[in-house]
Amino acid sequence: MCCIAGCPSLLGRDRAEKEGIRFIKDKGELKIGVINLMPFKEEVEYQFYAVLGRFDISVEMEFLYPENHIFKNTKGSYIKDNYYPMGELKKRGYDGVIMTGAPVELMEFHNVNYWDEIKSFIKSNQLPVIYICWGAQAALYVKYGIKKISLKEKLFGIYRHRTNKNPFISGEFMAPHSRNTQNSSEDIKRAGLRILAESDEAGVYISSDKVYSDFYISGHGEYQRERLQYEYCRDKQLLPKNYFPEDDPEREPSMNWDSHRKEFYYNWLKYLKEKKLSNIPNNM
Repeated sequence: MCCIAGCPSLLGRDRAEKEGIRFIKDKGELKIGVINLMPFKEEVEYQFYAVLGRFDISVEMEFLYPENHIFKNTKGSYIKDNYYPMGELKKRGYDGVIMTGAPVELMEFHNVNYWDEIKSFIKSNQLPVIYICWGAQAALYVKYGIKKISLKEKLFGIYRHRTNKNPFISGEFMAPHSRNTQNSSEDIKRAGLRILAESDEAGVYISSDKVYSDFYISGHGEYQRERLQYEYCRDKQLLPKNYFPEDDPEREPSMNWDSHRKEFYYNWLKYLKEKKLSNIPNNM
């Protein structure tokens, strides 16, 4: 049975529950903190409830926010009632953390109003983390001095990736990307990081440190089926590549990245569970 514990008033959780994901009332086997930097909070909540709530490992999730950020698309009262400030992260007892992307990738890091909080977390954190999109670029910059590179055209669509040998993701798979910047594979290799998955068109997708504690993901395996469709309708610019059947926006897109995200996130949760169990004293 799929099991996630968490705050019942979160709108993203409500949506996931209506789609068949069942929740437990007590604490899960793992506790995950999600630093949600995206403007539409409910959508990201739903994405991670839907992803992490499908496995036989029960997960408790909490969401966090940077205190220096001014929210324009979500009521401040909703954040205060349902989220924890990032300053409390170390007190919450998480087994792992996910940091989302943010729509600030064309800004210089130091111009982002919550940059000091993000930088402080990246520097001081000792928990396993998945950094996503801008979050990954921020972490690579703070930890290794790797700069982001602007693309001539937005990378937008579903792209095929190949994997290098690792215990988290295997074979070839499709995954969504939606970004205007990237990190170079040469810089990532020079920093001594592992490249776990990459694409001829989309570049490095997943990299990690040597012990698989930190993951840097340039794309969005957590996306729901309609996310790129929403972005296309909003911007009316690029047609997302390999997304609509026969490139027809009137047809429902297939979700051909679902098996990839199942494999990666399930293996990440197993890694966290094994790590947690290995730290339990023998007399317990």
